[in-house]
Amino acid sequence: MTKRSLILLGFSLGLLALLFLLPNAPQMKPSRLAKELPDEMGDWRGIPREPGALEKKVLAQDTEFRRMEYRDISGKFPSIEASIVFSGKNLSQSIHRPEVCLRAQGWTFVHENYLELEGLLPSGGALPVKEMICKRVAMKNPEKEGEKPTPFLTPDGEEVLLWRVFYYTFFGHEDVVAGHYERTFVDMKDRLFMGYDQRWAYATFSSFITARLSEQGIMPAGAPSFDEAETTEIIRGFLEKLLPIVVAEPGEGFDPSLADGKSIGL
Repeated sequence: MTKRSLILLGFSLGLLALLFLLPNAPQMKPSRLAKELPDEMGDWRGIPREPGALEKKVLAQDTEFRRMEYRDISGKFPSIEASIVFSGKNLSQSIHRPEVCLRAQGWTFVHENYLELEGLLPSGGALPVKEMICKRVAMKNPEKEGEKPTPFLTPDGEEVLLWRVFYYTFFGHEDVVAGHYERTFVDMKDRLFMGYDQRWAYATFSSFITARLSEQGIMPAGAPSFDEAETTEIIRGFLEKLLPIVVAEPGEGFDPSLADGKSIGL
């Protein structure tokens, strides 16, 4: 664990001890992130996707998902997936570090880094994200029930490796943070000093690194090919269009699930 993580963990544990002296918070505040993703946005068209069985299994029943695969109708860019998980009343069961699910899905982490993407939040604020470049073997779905998945092979007989860029961050009622421990610290601080719980939205934006597929000889001839740096720029350009639509100013988010205080069991 890094020094940064240890310091934040220490703060969080101290605040956690104080929380036991407080009564239960009377209400839950909504996230700054909107509940719905747009169907279209410029040249991007969204296709709704369902969360995986593993995600549904490990998260609480009052957790809500939104997922869209956005495709560029101009054909210039690879598709981008926008995935959001909205926490329920029990944060320990309804939201966690995204690395947990990614590793369970077979992704290996090649590179991890914390970044500030300038000018992407309302009023020109920076968007904190964790950038992860990951890879995993591409698997075929079994043709018959009970059969095990088998890997796709390149023309040379090697296993096909998928490479993908992931950006993730957490949107709270006022704050946006990129780290699990930062989120925990903000949650405890707001519970202690502001007197409320908050609904967090964990958002992931990702796209395949098509240059890696080209290197393996499995991209169609003439198809656009982008390396890691180019893929990150494509995601950033996408976020410049999406975030002004779905992110509210601090403290101004609205969530219909919290409007009557009952929809998620409050």
